[in-house]
Amino acid sequence: MVNRLVLLLMLCISPACWAYSSLTASVDANPVVANQSFVLTVIADDEVDANALDTTALQRQFTVVRNNVSRSTQIINFNTRRETRWQLVLIPKDTGTVTIPPLTADGLQSQPITLKVVADNAEAGQLATVFMKAGLNEHKVWLGQPVDYWVKLYLAAELQRGQLTEPQLANASVMQLGQDKNSNEVVNGRRYRVIERHYLVTPQQAGTLTLKGSDFSGDILKPGRSNDLFARSLSTPVQVMGSPLTLTVKQPPASFTEPWLVANAVSLSEQWNPQQLTVKVGDPITRIINLTAVGTSEAALPNLKLDYPKGLKSYPDKAERGDDPQGKEIVARLQQSTAIVASSAGEYTLPEIRVAWWNAKLNRKEYATLPARTLTVLPSEASASPAPASAPSQPEQAQPRQPQESSLWRYLSMLLALALVLTFIWGYRRQPTAAAVTVAPSPHPGPERGFTQAAQNNDLQRALKLLPAHLDGIRGPTPSLTQVRQQFPELAPELDRLQQARFGRQQHPAQTTELLRLVAAAQQKVQQNQQHLPELNPKA
Repeated sequence: MVNRLVLLLMLCISPACWAYSSLTASVDANPVVANQSFVLTVIADDEVDANALDTTALQRQFTVVRNNVSRSTQIINFNTRRETRWQLVLIPKDTGTVTIPPLTADGLQSQPITLKVVADNAEAGQLATVFMKAGLNEHKVWLGQPVDYWVKLYLAAELQRGQLTEPQLANASVMQLGQDKNSNEVVNGRRYRVIERHYLVTPQQAGTLTLKGSDFSGDILKPGRSNDLFARSLSTPVQVMGSPLTLTVKQPPASFTEPWLVANAVSLSEQWNPQQLTVKVGDPITRIINLTAVGTSEAALPNLKLDYPKGLKSYPDKAERGDDPQGKEIVARLQQSTAIVASSAGEYTLPEIRVAWWNAKLNRKEYATLPARTLTVLPSEASASPAPASAPSQPEQAQPRQPQESSLWRYLSMLLALALVLTFIWGYRRQPTAAAVTVAPSPHPGPERGFTQAAQNNDLQRALKLLPAHLDGIRGPTPSLTQVRQQFPELAPELDRLQQARFGRQQHPAQTTELLRLVAAAQQKVQQNQQHLPELNPKA
């Protein structure tokens, strides 16, 4: 008797007692809204292969976004129940009354479902848990003019995860503008959490274009408790497709012949360092020009064409560009920095700078301008004083009635110079050993040591500052770099290279080794010329 009961119990709980016998299908909403997803759930009352369900029949009228498969086993009072569940996220392709066809899995078939698809939530007679709104701030723009695309995602349930894609437009750049904004709205008595996002779409092709809107996909938690032990119904997948929008892009006017720039506002400004526009020959001055445009991107800003008159050497840096989002607009900036060094004194007129642009609000051509500037360059201290060679001729022209007095002074000067030379030669011959080992001293030993040390340390700024004092008096007065160029023409090419490295676009540190070598060679040449002077009174 006991054996019969055991056999009966084993028979009741054996898998054969719960063999696969049914396949059921259901939807989570009816009617459904076009471009919004709904969930089709198919349940088999046994464990079957995940690929057993054939969904080919759904693809004609629906877009299958996702297909999640899960299995479960429950044992209640020694009763074992197994289940295989498919959750298909579908989006209808057409509106109207459609039929979800029967689906098959391992020889069993589900029942068909009649479904109504409406255009929006109002026709559905109910508010969706998740829906979107999107649009453009303008539907007609100029070529290269950014347009604001905004999208709002409405959520009436807690969002477990989600992703919002950016809009798509052929031959256009798309950039998110700012951060997402979170708010709350009440729509027909139902409270929604609203996530708002803005994109800046810049078309690069004219014509009538179709912009594909943003899509949302994610999972939400349905309100209320679930009676399912495994809590499968708490998380529901959601997919919302963005509606396409039409954008008309206009070609630039034929009368606009300059580089095309469309914006809402454009301005030019400049800064000078130092601020005064009066400098001396050889002194550098920096000019910074700023081009600012509201309602366009930095890539649309044209390069500035800067012309400087002859006599001014310019060393421009690479232009810096950037975008600065401000509210629902973008501000593009371009900054051009140029170092200017004058090689001769005088007044220089810097020409006016003009940038043509198209006012998108007023639909007309305008100019952003910088007025012409006058730069006054004063001579350096040495160039301001009269040259020694012209000094004798000026008194003769000013006093033509005293030729004898001028000749007398000239002869006296020559005698004094001859006496000084003889004294130098006599002292040199009195100390031959010291003269053989002593280098001709610089009249300023302090600056000499300072220049050599700065050049050896590769300190370009200090070396250029001390060079005039280092060479002063060797071939004549050199109070500035301009006089150094005149007295030592062999140094001019290297000075130009170092000036450009100092004030121009410098990618590698400038080396002062070559300048130190050229200066030493020039000093040595002067010493050799002095040592090989012919004796005025050679010994017999």
